[in-house]
Amino acid sequence: MVKTGAEKSFKERATLATKELFPSVDFFFFQRTLRSNRGEYFERPIFPGYIFFQIEELTPEFFSILKAQKDFYRILRENGDPTKISGNAREELKLFIRNGEHWGVSKVKILEGMKVIAVSGPFVGLEGLVYKINRKKKQITCISSLAPDGKKFDLMYEDAEVQE
Repeated sequence: MVKTGAEKSFKERATLATKELFPSVDFFFFQRTLRSNRGEYFERPIFPGYIFFQIEELTPEFFSILKAQKDFYRILRENGDPTKISGNAREELKLFIRNGEHWGVSKVKILEGMKVIAVSGPFVGLEGLVYKINRKKKQITCISSLAPDGKKFDLMYEDAEVQE
């Protein structure tokens, strides 16, 4: 975890600090597009305060480089016992990585009984995570298995016609 609001700058600093000794490490910070009540679009983190990283082995040397970075708080769950992402959460994270770090607006078709078919955009593959749909705001709330408490996040959508 890092300071909320400092995710992007932390990612940049951590990438620079680790690239020489750990060239294969990748850091990920996911953002989504939302719309204000005035119709203006803006980006917000999907997981505020979270930076995900992928490394072959979490060594004490890598950990000490991360700890030395400004705005670093801790590695989840505890610094001495980091959480390895596995199972459904790992598959979900792979999907997030494939979608990229900046999530735009998805085109979806909403059927009877809150069944959602994603036609395009970052929501493709997340259909099984739907918690609720706000048709007025054009937002779909999803529940993620990446956070220990089942974090909910909203994604913007546009209506699309499905061609059969």
